[in-house]
Amino acid sequence: MNTYSGLKLRAEDDEDLAIISACLRRALGSLGEMAYDRAARRFAAILVRPLWETAPPKGDMDKDDEEPDMVALGRMRAGLHFDHVSAVRFRHLDHAEPNKLLHLVAIVSASLSERFAIILSFEGGGEIFLEVDKIHGQMRDLDAPPANIHKPDTPPDEPFEDAKL
Repeated sequence: MNTYSGLKLRAEDDEDLAIISACLRRALGSLGEMAYDRAARRFAAILVRPLWETAPPKGDMDKDDEEPDMVALGRMRAGLHFDHVSAVRFRHLDHAEPNKLLHLVAIVSASLSERFAIILSFEGGGEIFLEVDKIHGQMRDLDAPPANIHKPDTPPDEPFEDAKL
């Protein structure tokens, strides 16, 4: 069966985190859709990500276009969370405006002495700094995928032919 249930990604190192960052690049969110559960040591966010997988191949776009048309691309809600979080800090983000749209630029990690930092960077210089014991996060699409997402082709089940000797 050829079904697509949306993206489900896990991050346990810098390379995994870079993949999630690429999928969430230019995602929209707000502080009101983000929370830190101190008892569970989990930071979670709901973001609305671009459907990069519906973009035409680079060879099909005009040479002047660096990125596909964001309006035509479509968007989907995605959940993001990180575990083993011991502290959350905000920089240049206004808590008085919890519904203000934030445009995600990147998610990166940095090594601290005996710990790690995961940094969510937003347009305009805003950042969320997560102090974590180890990198352990997940991103998952929350909506049903639209019909125009490319689904990998799988060959039909065919019986094996008898070998002729």
